[in-house]
Amino acid sequence: MLTRSLCALVLCLWSVLALADYAAAPKKPIDLTGFWILNTAASDDPEALLAEKQAKEWERFERMRRREEESRPANVPPPIDADAPPPDENGNRRRGPRPWQKQQQENLRQMLGISPTLEIKQVDPGRFDVLSAVDSRRVQAGSHTQVSMPEGQLADSWVGWEGEWFVIERRVRSGPRAVEKFRLTKTGQLEYLMSWGGDSELSGIKVRRLYDRRTGPVPEANPDHGPSQ
Repeated sequence: MLTRSLCALVLCLWSVLALADYAAAPKKPIDLTGFWILNTAASDDPEALLAEKQAKEWERFERMRRREEESRPANVPPPIDADAPPPDENGNRRRGPRPWQKQQQENLRQMLGISPTLEIKQVDPGRFDVLSAVDSRRVQAGSHTQVSMPEGQLADSWVGWEGEWFVIERRVRSGPRAVEKFRLTKTGQLEYLMSWGGDSELSGIKVRRLYDRRTGPVPEANPDHGPSQ
């Protein structure tokens, strides 16, 4: 029993060390700073990927609902949907997304980082501001901290360099896992990869986007939308 417990502890420590194995600096200088514009023609469409995944989930839900209805005795009424919108003056149920569904979609958009622009500023060696249309973050390469996810969960966050990639990894215990990667391509574009796993509606979604460096004046930052720690 003791041997088994020690093995489990070693495996746990090994997994934590493996997750934290991001360097505080790249092996050779890499400058990701700049104001970047999404190249839509060369990038995945995260909203289309999300819609496809949700359509499949809806089909699965509908199959389960039909099986439940077919197995329900004829004299038993269907369950009451407490979240259903109230009927209109004619007694018909109004259709459309409910408030919690609208908020959920906004959270998913933020989690997918859906943004036509991306700005990266190097505050000091190893510390970066990453600003987009959906959020603003200040991250420290080589760090392990705790951050809040868009849906409110507390996640462990590992940040740093993995070869030529700058990585931001977030994990919620028994919840979602997100990995974001940034690098410069040989053509001078910014390549951005995002993948989701774990217990999340986004699990299995992988997005690749390419950004072109803006050559004109950079828009002034919104003072009310500064980077979060």
